[in-house]
Amino acid sequence: MNGVRTVDWGAAGTGADAVAWLRDGLSDGDTPRWRVAGLPEAQVPLLLHLPPPESADGPHDRWRSGFRLGLCYYRRGPGFVQVKDVREPERSASFVLDVPELVEVFLRCLRPTRAADVDPDAAGALLDERLLLRLGDRLVTLPYHMRRWPVPAMAV
Repeated sequence: MNGVRTVDWGAAGTGADAVAWLRDGLSDGDTPRWRVAGLPEAQVPLLLHLPPPESADGPHDRWRSGFRLGLCYYRRGPGFVQVKDVREPERSASFVLDVPELVEVFLRCLRPTRAADVDPDAAGALLDERLLLRLGDRLVTLPYHMRRWPVPAMAV
């Protein structure tokens, strides 16, 4: 990718699209370069597993210093999704999503999706576990797809 992308988090729909772009880039082995404006501090802890923005202050300092591969990712099998989340060590968790409604919402929200278009109970459960992020009326899946293990793999 050439240059640095600037994201206005407060613009309608932009935050959810930015999460998908960052997550998908990381899934593909890229570390996108970007800058951000208007990102609420409260959302930063949910995004620590994604590449941090360049040249921002405040809550983004923690993001830049704490980012590493393997903080929150998923792997997929037939009929299930396995998720590992260690963004906050005291809340670390591993999940196997094998309930069809949970799997469907998790995968559907890989593309930012209107909350009204998915099963509300499944979305609520995934939001409670911090696997989805709600921005306005849109939901987006947070973990990235671990397609290949980083070297050294023991770091994950």
